[in-house]
Amino acid sequence: MFKSYFILNRLANEFNQKLTGFYVTRAFSFEKEKLALLLNKGDEELSLELSVNPQLPYITLKRKVSIPRKNLVDFFSSFLPAKLESIGISERDRIIKFLFDKASIYFTIRGKNTNVFLIPFDGEIESFKKSSEEVKKDFKNEVSKTSFISGFNNIEIKDTIVDATQLRKEYPFIGKEIINEAKLCGEEISDKITTGTLTKVIESVRSEKPVVFIDEDSNEINLGVESSKIFSFTKKEIFPNVISALDYFLIKKYSLAGVSNKKKIIEKHLERELQKTTNKLNDVNLKIQRGSKEEEYNRIANILLVNIDKLHKGSDKIELTNIYNTNEIIIIMLDPKHAPKQNVEMYFEKAKNERLSLVKATQLEEETKKRLSALQKTKEKLIKAETTDDYYSIMKELKINDDVKKKPDNDIKNKFRHYLVEKKYHVFVGKDSKTNDLLTLKFAKQNDYWFHARSVSGSHVILRNENPKEGVPKNILKLVASIAAYHSKAKTAGMVPVSYTQKKYVVKKKGMEPGKVALLKEEVLIVEPEINKKCEYITD
Repeated sequence: MFKSYFILNRLANEFNQKLTGFYVTRAFSFEKEKLALLLNKGDEELSLELSVNPQLPYITLKRKVSIPRKNLVDFFSSFLPAKLESIGISERDRIIKFLFDKASIYFTIRGKNTNVFLIPFDGEIESFKKSSEEVKKDFKNEVSKTSFISGFNNIEIKDTIVDATQLRKEYPFIGKEIINEAKLCGEEISDKITTGTLTKVIESVRSEKPVVFIDEDSNEINLGVESSKIFSFTKKEIFPNVISALDYFLIKKYSLAGVSNKKKIIEKHLERELQKTTNKLNDVNLKIQRGSKEEEYNRIANILLVNIDKLHKGSDKIELTNIYNTNEIIIIMLDPKHAPKQNVEMYFEKAKNERLSLVKATQLEEETKKRLSALQKTKEKLIKAETTDDYYSIMKELKINDDVKKKPDNDIKNKFRHYLVEKKYHVFVGKDSKTNDLLTLKFAKQNDYWFHARSVSGSHVILRNENPKEGVPKNILKLVASIAAYHSKAKTAGMVPVSYTQKKYVVKKKGMEPGKVALLKEEVLIVEPEINKKCEYITD
């Protein structure tokens, strides 16, 4: 219910009472789909976080104001600082309006089109998440005709009994959670709802204390009010206002999402390890049941030894009388490359290996049984696990790396120069020996193209090959080769030979200095060192 119109209505009212008169001094983003507004009033500093994630849209108030040093992008700076005069909500939609002395900021929840817009009193509309000019124009026209309220929206429905389907068509902002709550409250059997029951549910959202419902069995978390009946739960937390309830809800939701994610990682790993260990134990058991051929190979070796004078190099088999059963003629396979003595030794060696193999198989059986038992005990621990610490402990026990610690591509990408060739092909350039190694050995993919000016110092250059099956046109290769020549010691030369190959043919041998690599194969282009006008420099 955290996305419910009436919860948002109440949230907007609380923000209006608490934040009116504050100045917004900065709007910035350092995390995908999240916009932060810095608020200041005298000595008091706060911040609002607006999430435009379609699955988790929200506005939350934070007391701690922290500005990151990296990956920070400012928004709406030409209209800031601005004084916040009021906060309201649309009468019939999930649009929250922040009215300033110079402009208005609108937070709108609309599925994949959830966004934040700034509409100045005099100027062009701006959006936080990229939107087309047509979308922005339509939104500006829409809100110019929309009424916004600062109090609670006590809607009036004329009919005494209403059909739920028709209700959602006429009043889409009411939402299915409110309708489902009304059905439960009125104990309705059909799809009909009495207006009195619906009004009672809406009134409860307006007046009752907010509650966060937690279902620890399913890892589900929901936000409602004290009388809410539609949520299953194992425990609940009651709050004095929506601001604090929403803050707790989000902390708990992210925590449960992390727990759920870790649980899935562990379950997948455990399932794989249990299957692998079970298969291994089955293979070892079959080997033990099959027994050892030590005695058989020793007998063959002795038969050959007795008849060594009949053996000749170059023979691949021989028929001999079985000295252990004189009535039997047996065929013994030989290695034609071996001398007679070597063939005898070969079978004695096989007998020895069979004996050792059986001993190892018996030891491996014991080790595999222990491993299987340990995995089954870990599976029992997983069933009983509840907290994040429990899951971390199991991950450590199973030696599972926490994927959260892996550095995303975007963080590494910021360490290189970045060009866009013909508005399609991404090119990355190392800045020094260290970033050259990082670019080639960590960032580049196997089918990317690698470039470097021949016989001179220079940057490693990577052309991202997004579609290996499609191939890269020769003119693009030449444009990228020119970039590589430009970012080298030969940038002032007339024409420069540039080596290029796919990244999979670039290797770094042990002991090589930073930035040094070896090529398993290469081709050469002779180009002029330049940054062609078709190559756009990107500032990430």
